[in-house]
Amino acid sequence: MRMRSIIVGLLGLASIAGCGDGKPAAPAPGAPTRIRLQLNWVPEPEFGGIYAAQFDGLYRDAGLEVEIIKDPGGAAVPQMIDQGVCDAGTVSGDQILQLREQGGDLVAIYNVFDHTPYGLMAHAKDAPATMEAVWKGTGNLSIETGIPVWKFVAAKYGPTSRKQVPFGGVTANFLADATLVQQCFITSEPVLMDLQKVPVKVYNVSEAGYDPYTEVVAVKRGSMPADVQRKFCAAMQEGWKRYMADPAKYNPRIAELNPAMSAEAMNLAAERMKPLLLTPWTQANGMGSMDPARWQAMIDLLHAVNVIKTKPAPASLMDGMPLQAKP
Repeated sequence: MRMRSIIVGLLGLASIAGCGDGKPAAPAPGAPTRIRLQLNWVPEPEFGGIYAAQFDGLYRDAGLEVEIIKDPGGAAVPQMIDQGVCDAGTVSGDQILQLREQGGDLVAIYNVFDHTPYGLMAHAKDAPATMEAVWKGTGNLSIETGIPVWKFVAAKYGPTSRKQVPFGGVTANFLADATLVQQCFITSEPVLMDLQKVPVKVYNVSEAGYDPYTEVVAVKRGSMPADVQRKFCAAMQEGWKRYMADPAKYNPRIAELNPAMSAEAMNLAAERMKPLLLTPWTQANGMGSMDPARWQAMIDLLHAVNVIKTKPAPASLMDGMPLQAKP
């Protein structure tokens, strides 16, 4: 599961050998520009377009050499970007805001999900109709306490009446406990349950009014030359167009990189991703583009629940695909 709290300062510059200055190394004349892209999870459909661009040689054709680095769990990706351990990485929008509070300075250059895939997953039998009802129900609740989404939900609905149990990032506990409700990406854990014929009910946190930019590609401000950034974003955009048009073409190769998730599961996950990526906004403005109003809404929500103390201008948080770019 990708929802992780930020532990600012987990990685200190002095303790990291060879981390560089946060800028892509200057290539030799005629050589491609190298970009180290750190993912915040293992290869799955949520990164499908990023991999499609690599498989189809779109980065190479743009004069880029992109190294996609998977995360088996626990990497502090925002800090890694800010400290130059990698040139770019996938993070959530609220992490950019939190890191800024601590002196970091990241900007989003490309957005993957136009609507959040954060959710809660419950066993379908006797499942309440609404997220508020499940939050106020009985039984066990497995979430990562302290991260912004659950702080917001608690502020919206009040403290949960369920017994909170540790979140292990796996579905074994869910399978063993019929009362357990756990956090999920609605395109991941529920898919695995469906393939195991375990009926579940899923509640998207947007039902509670929380719909942040959940997965953006971010860089340290000013670290990537404008022409490199433009080529990088354009290659990702084309990769995402190709992936969403035919995910089954790419999923077998992604599954080779992550044997824990079958190509069949990836195909199903990709189908469930479509309404989260292919929205009226992205159809009108281009995949990867961001709406300043959505950033402002997230800023206001996080400020209201005391996750952040300042309210930066939305334009200062994004620097990528033009808002008027057409697909």
